[in-house]
Amino acid sequence: MSGADDTARPAPVRPSWQAAPCPPWCAREHTEDDHPEDRYHQSEPSIVAAVAGAGDVVPLPSSLRPVSLAVRAGRYADDELTWLVVEPLEARAPRMVLTREAAAALLRGLQEQLTGLEADD
Repeated sequence: MSGADDTARPAPVRPSWQAAPCPPWCAREHTEDDHPEDRYHQSEPSIVAAVAGAGDVVPLPSSLRPVSLAVRAGRYADDELTWLVVEPLEARAPRMVLTREAAAALLRGLQEQLTGLEADD
């Protein structure tokens, strides 16, 4: 007869360079031979279907294209600063990297603008 313990996986061994356990949101696998620049925690991405553009042309809407945006959290293993990245899956740019505080402020600003647009509906 099999029990719950038969399928339980052992906890991953923490690499020697990783002083503290991963934050609960980290989905990244860490290994002993990770390059120092790759020693960071990263969440699973939230994928957002969007229409976005570079905004460097006139008229502005002519740069709009369908795009899939990935939003994820990250933090270097030896740091306390957590950031959020918003980037297209189809390209490396444009990319926005925000601190938690900046992301929260942006969220408030977006909500203000969306609330203002409700009168247009």
